[in-house]
Amino acid sequence: MSADADTQAVARHMTYGSERIDFLLSRRARKTLAITVHPNLRVEVVAPIDADETAILDRVRARARWILRQRRQFLSWMPKPMPRRYRSGETHRYLGRQYRLRIVKSETPGVSLKTGFIEIHQQETQDVATARKLLDRWFRQQAERRFHRELGKALKRLAVYRLPSPKLRLLRMPKRWGSCTAKGEILLNPELIKTPGVCVEYVILHELCHLKHPNHSAAFFRMLDAVLPDWRERKQRLEQAEI
Repeated sequence: MSADADTQAVARHMTYGSERIDFLLSRRARKTLAITVHPNLRVEVVAPIDADETAILDRVRARARWILRQRRQFLSWMPKPMPRRYRSGETHRYLGRQYRLRIVKSETPGVSLKTGFIEIHQQETQDVATARKLLDRWFRQQAERRFHRELGKALKRLAVYRLPSPKLRLLRMPKRWGSCTAKGEILLNPELIKTPGVCVEYVILHELCHLKHPNHSAAFFRMLDAVLPDWRERKQRLEQAEI
């Protein structure tokens, strides 16, 4: 690599007290280290090409209070989601597209997808608890089907790596879309079904790469680059996704 070449960003993290700080680290032909906290809460660190990684982590740790303060400030500016009312006309996301709810009186409870609408069929149209239960169950069913189908496609795509076929399980996680356990189990947040399909594919491929490379090492990102060259764009879409 030439002395003036930039490096691709790699994911790193550190802990400060009970807080975890995730950041993207890249190296450039510069003399100083720069830390930027973006409004979407993403943290970027740009370091000199020859900087020692331990020294970089020490610098990030020294600025940890400032980073957390910036994140809290940006978080306070973000619009607070309105509480769900589960009434006709309310909008909900499914695979990145916005649909309006339509509550339909019916003796046969269920949920169906129509053009521009998600219809909830129930006996009492004003029964919010039932509407929420039916819709949550429908979203989870769609997630189960879609995620398993995407997992099968992804495994075929990664056949050259001879990865084991992992067990897939849905788990609500407050700050994660997916995870790969030490036992090789893939956990996916059911809320992911509300994001665009390209984001679902990205998360599944990301977690499958962890079966070969458990950490966010350079080898991990080389593999992810090989199997999904546009993963950075997809990651950005996921970070900006409304659910």
